[in-house]
Amino acid sequence: MLAARRVFASIPSSASKAYSTTAAAQISKASNGVTVASIEESGPTAGLSVIVNGGSRLESTKGAAHFLKNYGFKNNANRTAFRITRETELAGGVLSANLTRESIVYSAEFLSSDAAQFAEVLGDVVSNQKFQDHEFTAVAQQTAAESANAAASAEAAVFEAAHTVAFRNGLGNSIFASPASKVNNAAVKSYAAELFKTGNIALVGAGIPLETVQKFAETYITAPSGSSSVPAAKYFGGESRIEAATGKSHLILAFEGAPLNSAEYAAAQVLRFALGGEQRVQWAAAAGLLGEAAAKLGEGAELKAFNAAYSDAGLFGVYASASSSGIASAAAAAAEQLKAVAGGVSEQVFASALAQAKFAAVSGFETRLDRLETAGSQALLAGKYTSAADAVNALEQVSASDVAKVAEKLLSGKATTAALGDVYNIPYADSLSL
Repeated sequence: MLAARRVFASIPSSASKAYSTTAAAQISKASNGVTVASIEESGPTAGLSVIVNGGSRLESTKGAAHFLKNYGFKNNANRTAFRITRETELAGGVLSANLTRESIVYSAEFLSSDAAQFAEVLGDVVSNQKFQDHEFTAVAQQTAAESANAAASAEAAVFEAAHTVAFRNGLGNSIFASPASKVNNAAVKSYAAELFKTGNIALVGAGIPLETVQKFAETYITAPSGSSSVPAAKYFGGESRIEAATGKSHLILAFEGAPLNSAEYAAAQVLRFALGGEQRVQWAAAAGLLGEAAAKLGEGAELKAFNAAYSDAGLFGVYASASSSGIASAAAAAAEQLKAVAGGVSEQVFASALAQAKFAAVSGFETRLDRLETAGSQALLAGKYTSAADAVNALEQVSASDVAKVAEKLLSGKATTAALGDVYNIPYADSLSL
């Protein structure tokens, strides 16, 4: 029943959080201070999500957000976890939870006629959770399993390490609780008390009228009033090197990027696709400048760009993976391509990158859960709705010179590097001549 969706922010998809759907959305405020939103959808099924502003960014005890995410749909004042599970199964519904650096999301999908039942279930998560000591054991086991799964992915591990180097705390907090985490039940309950306030919460419905969503928020969400203070993100940069027997060596070379909704974000998106590195045609070589560079390196080398953007900060860079003997060449190739785009991109490269960025804007959110989470995050963090049409319009204003300027600005800042694997052969940042 309770699944962690997109449990780690994968490098290829992290940037697509900027875009919402083509469907219309409305945003308002319930009388109790909860932000409410509704996405227009038709059909016999519907969805609701409670989006809580905070995520791992605001935690004072590292890992508390991961535990709190996994406490969703456990025993509360109105229902036991068993009853929640049984009633959900009988109604044919699906419950899920997701964690990002800036939000915790609890969601339900169901037949439209059962909307009130699931609105109450979601309201209980942020209003009536018991946080019983005996349940903490099961929550800790689930959290440890998800963390171990993430740690087994070298790409996810080095991406988390890069965030820690880049931002230290706040956005630098990992979305995974480490095995050394000192989280206990009291810490989770304390973090819930800090986050579960009406000013931090949005209730979003898909296929449910706005007035109905507002009524659900006023009826079923009884959290205390108030909101959390979010310190401004600060970029530091630096270097992390982690020795590990991973088979291949992995390196992230990154710089301070553009926040969501900033003037430079659209240009950074086009730059990301100009650099590329992702396979876009089955059995073909990876696309973009980095794809071409990786093909020349051979030996299973991989180079791909990412653009991780948040409400007030960003991290833009290149992920490189290669054998121990080839990682130095891969890192040099990544640095070479970053410097090359700062000098300009060809019309053909620009046109292709722009088209790919537009495609991401329109199709980046294919599931209802993504649409719910995006609309809720926009409503809480930006107070407005950014449609796919708005995103495409912003991309159409980008020129090739804008892309080069963004690349030049990125390279003028302090680098963030995170290395994982055979660090003896992975070059240091200052040896890459950036």
